[in-house]
Amino acid sequence: MTKANRRIVTTVIVGALLVTLGVAGKLGPARWIFDHTLLPLGSGMTGLGVNVSEALSNIGRVQDLARHNVQLERENADLRQRLAADAETRRDNELLRKQLGLDVATAPRQVAAEVVAFAPDSYRQFVTINKGSQAGIKPGMAVESEGVVIGTIADAQAGSARIMLVTDPEFKLTAKDQDTGATGIVRGQLGSGLVLDKIGQTDTVKPGDSITTSGLGGLVPAGLLIGQVESVDTRANVVFQSARVSTSLRVSRLRFAYVVLGL
Repeated sequence: MTKANRRIVTTVIVGALLVTLGVAGKLGPARWIFDHTLLPLGSGMTGLGVNVSEALSNIGRVQDLARHNVQLERENADLRQRLAADAETRRDNELLRKQLGLDVATAPRQVAAEVVAFAPDSYRQFVTINKGSQAGIKPGMAVESEGVVIGTIADAQAGSARIMLVTDPEFKLTAKDQDTGATGIVRGQLGSGLVLDKIGQTDTVKPGDSITTSGLGGLVPAGLLIGQVESVDTRANVVFQSARVSTSLRVSRLRFAYVVLGL
């Protein structure tokens, strides 16, 4: 008999013996040993393996967080360097402008006032505020509310002033496209927003562009927001282009106004 055959026969005999002992109830002590020693030991080893796996996973996550924190620190350092460089550039520019005798741009001075009367008719659009010439207000000055130009001062008394709103058909103000530099004149249209006309045919104006004051002539400084371009009329048979401009002015909600005195 070969060695392989002997192993098969031995396995069969041991299996038959175990079955016989189990039927005869003789495997109780062996089963007790298995249940109280080997089985708990196996369960403990399984739990240990799970705990080790979780620990290794946690170590991996901690390492990932550490690498991420290092990256964030580097990015923050880079941002701080850029901010410092920008601040240095602004200081250098201001110094150069002063040395060249140029004005350094500053925020315009304003006078806050309360709207005390609204007197529209079928054609004109005016509101009255409770500040006037005693506060330095003069005819022609721009007036803002909620970040946009709502009109200009029409006339001023000692303690009050009237504002001609941008929706008044007589309103007009030189303006430019902040995005492209195209210039024109903003005019009021009762009930239908604003129009930017007198735009050169070779100039570019696009829907969505911001329209601001140009600062050309008068008491209105440059850079005050008027509105956004809604549409552009580029007919070839006219000398100038024109564009419809939206305004966020809502007269019914107008409570406070800010008169721009200048720089």
